[in-house]
This record gives sequence, structure tokens and C-alpha cells, in this order.
Amino acid sequence: MIALGFDFDHTLGLDNKLERTVGAEILVDLANDAGAPYDESSADAAMVEALGEYRSGAISLSRALAGAARRAPGVAAPLFEERFRAEVFARAPSFVTPLPGVHAMFAELAALGVSTAIFTNGWSPLQEAKARAIGYDGTVIVSDAVGIRKPDRAAFVMLANALAVDVSDLWYVGDDPHADIGGAIAAGATGVWYDWEERAYPVDILEPTFVIHALSEIGTLVQGHGRGMAKRR
Repeated sequence: MIALGFDFDHTLGLDNKLERTVGAEILVDLANDAGAPYDESSADAAMVEALGEYRSGAISLSRALAGAARRAPGVAAPLFEERFRAEVFARAPSFVTPLPGVHAMFAELAALGVSTAIFTNGWSPLQEAKARAIGYDGTVIVSDAVGIRKPDRAAFVMLANALAVDVSDLWYVGDDPHADIGGAIAAGATGVWYDWEERAYPVDILEPTFVIHALSEIGTLVQGHGRGMAKRR
């Protein structure tokens, strides 16, 4: 029996620039509190750079936030990180929205007896809060909490273990060709690329096993175990 693993961001839900928006607001507030005016556009640019470095896996979240704090006059990195983590977590429910078809898809998979779990790159407890914000109450594995990031093979092995299946019986659904699909296939899992944004698939990444354009396609794909479903298109 197969089991399904999912990415979160841009696969199950959108956070609508949660970290970027809240982080920039805090930088401006802290700089102003220190008597050093700091404009919103500069704060936004600092957050874009910091989050980009963090999400690439180049540096930790703490280092990324410290870098953003250094760009804001009078802002102490420890205070900024403390407020950032607390406020982003608290405000997640008001930012996060599910992608179309999420609730129906999970209901259908439950009716079919298919186990599901999420493995998402990001930090805890934010990623868990995002999953709960869209109504998902299953297992959520977060990269920073376990010290493993996609596309590392160990991430998909850990996910398969959590679902009590061999990695060869794991189907992983995600939107990122590199971290999600290339990583899953290299680990021996089935990679299901959720191409809802109609992007070109990179030529240097392992091809997806299957391609879907809507979450409503998952149930049919699973029931047929892929028979008759198109691959890359």
C-alpha cells in the first residue's frame, strides 16, 4: 500500500509573505524605538535577502535574522529574533490560506485509507501552525526540528518511516522540482509534481514520475496507482 507525503508551502497552502511582512514591520518598529528611523522599503529588502539565504539552506534562521538586524540601525539581533519568532507564529492563522481542493483531497484520501504526512523545510513551530491553519491534523515533520532538509535522501526516508512504508512505496507531492521531486526520486520514492503555476520544469532535474495541475487529480492517480496517467507534459 502506498502512502503520500506532501510539501506544504505552495503545495497545500500559501502564507502570503507572512515572514517577510511581519519581519519588516518588526525591524521598523525596533529601529524607531531606538530613535533611528528606518523605512519600510529598506526593511523589506533586508527580509527578502535574509529569507532567501535561509530558504536556500545556506545559513540558519538565526544567522539570517541576525543579518537582517544588522541592516537596521539600533536593532539588537536577539530581540529581533525573539519578536520575529513569536509574532510570526501568533499571526500565522491570519495569513495562511489553503490551496484549492486541499480539504476535499484529504477527505478522499482518508476515505481510500491512504496514510498521509507532511515533510516541510522551515522552522518549528511555524510550519506546524501553517498546517493546522489549513485544517491538517496529521503528522508534520519540519526540517529545522529534525536537522534534515529536502532534497536530502534522509528526509524522504524519515518521512517513509513515519508513514510505516518503504521509501519505494512513498509518493511525495510537491511544487519544487529540486527539493521535492528530484529529492524524492533520487531517494527511491515516486515524485508527483504539482504544477499549478504552469512553470517550465528544469532540464537538469530528475523528471517527475507524474504531473498534476490540481489537487483533485490525486485521488484518481492513487486509485489507479498511476495507470494511464501522463508523465511530464
